[in-house]
Amino acid sequence: MKKSIFLLFVSIAFFACSNDDNVSGNGENPNGLVFEISAKTQLNETKAAGAPVYSQDAAQSVTSVSIHAFKGNGTDYLYTKTYEVSGWTAGSTFKRFAVPEADKLTVGDYKFLVIGRDATDLYQLTAFTTSTKIEDVLATITNSGDEYEIFAGTAQAQVLEEGGTRVSLTMTRKVAGVLGYFQNVPQLLNGSTVRYLRLIASAGNTQVNLLSGAGITPAASYDIINIDLSGQAVANEIYTGNDLSAAQIVKLPNSQLGGAYMIPVSDVTLTLGLYDASNNPLKVWTVYNGTASTFNILANHFYSLGVKHKPDTTTGTDPANPGDDDDAIDLLQDQTITITIDPAWNTIHPLTIQ
Repeated sequence: MKKSIFLLFVSIAFFACSNDDNVSGNGENPNGLVFEISAKTQLNETKAAGAPVYSQDAAQSVTSVSIHAFKGNGTDYLYTKTYEVSGWTAGSTFKRFAVPEADKLTVGDYKFLVIGRDATDLYQLTAFTTSTKIEDVLATITNSGDEYEIFAGTAQAQVLEEGGTRVSLTMTRKVAGVLGYFQNVPQLLNGSTVRYLRLIASAGNTQVNLLSGAGITPAASYDIINIDLSGQAVANEIYTGNDLSAAQIVKLPNSQLGGAYMIPVSDVTLTLGLYDASNNPLKVWTVYNGTASTFNILANHFYSLGVKHKPDTTTGTDPANPGDDDDAIDLLQDQTITITIDPAWNTIHPLTIQ
């Protein structure tokens, strides 16, 4: 039997409170250059640094924020100066940063790039020199699968000699989120023991442009999710599920949950498969976006096989509304599985596996 599962993707936006007086900067000139920075997520909840993606809940762990100034020369905007925003803590959504008088910019037309990161991430940023253009700033990882969250945003402003300049900067995610939530994985298929559950991407990316959110350097195929089932208990020939209690994750019985961030990549195919100990495929499904098996993974979009709204409950955001309860994909059934993708973690793309 084929079954379709629809998932509404949650907008990931850090929103600012206009009355927030969280200000950093030393020797501030209230009439000088002031940045108002907001990180876009629906929630104030903080997740552990480098933690896997276990739901579409909008937690975030930005702990390091920097603002990079690029001055216009009539043709390009070239790097001029970096400001490190002190006092940004994980879960923060807004900060006002006043530039010290001694570190102000010269008069001119500027574009500003704000970058928010986890201080423990594995990204390397483009080296900033006086010839660096704002559209050329990249975040790079060594291997696909090393992704963490990374946020960025930009704004243009005129810095004046007299009076104040206030610049509003909003950061959004420059990676995608991918989640897989499955139930009733059989121990045996066609006489062979199932050892691994994998979601595989035909290609990854190792660089993302922090202005556009586009992936830059395609890389080889890799496992987005790879769950080793061998240590799990078995009941009625079904694996009882991976234990995520240490991360305070609550799941359905006999369920497998995994997820990760992913740098955007174009023209990718995804396959879900069950494999034996020698990595031989025992059963493989192709993931579909509508009727297309090749599609794009976009920045600040969330892609999910199965429904997991909240990490710490199976009854969704509203326990009185069964419509947002957990809905893991039952792998005992021959089925089509549908995913919906909402930008900004707002168009909906159904994905299926067959």
